[in-house]
Amino acid sequence: MIALFLLNISKHVDMPRFSLETALKVRERLEKFYQKALAEEVQVEQRYKERMQLMRSALDVHNKDLDDAKDSGLTISQLILGGQFQQRIEQQMELTQYQLKEQKEVVDLKRHELTQATQKKRALEILKDKEIKKYRDEVERLERLEADEIAQNYRRHSKT
Repeated sequence: MIALFLLNISKHVDMPRFSLETALKVRERLEKFYQKALAEEVQVEQRYKERMQLMRSALDVHNKDLDDAKDSGLTISQLILGGQFQQRIEQQMELTQYQLKEQKEVVDLKRHELTQATQKKRALEILKDKEIKKYRDEVERLERLEADEIAQNYRRHSKT
């Protein structure tokens, strides 16, 4: 009889709320935040890479133009200006290379933060899955108790 009462309650009551649901929601929001932060830092890294490629291209074009100018006659002032241009580009490339290295470290840090946040969220999801399984197992147990009680009552009434 008690099993029947408990089963009737469990049928009418939805799955209880996960005890750490609030923490899980916070972890989900944190994971999204870290995903967004990582994406932004990867974009910055990509801009540095594009800047490096642009400067390499500019230097290649400059060197080609310098070679062409040597064949057609080159003045000292053009040679000096070309050398200064090349020096500035190389300085900018060195600076950008340093910035790119620093940005890669930032990206690695953000990636690590995202991994940590995902692991923490996953741990709570596993706990939630276990809690759901425990609840379903208990409902199943109560249903078996009810079925057993019904079968016993049926046998008792059949014998009489």
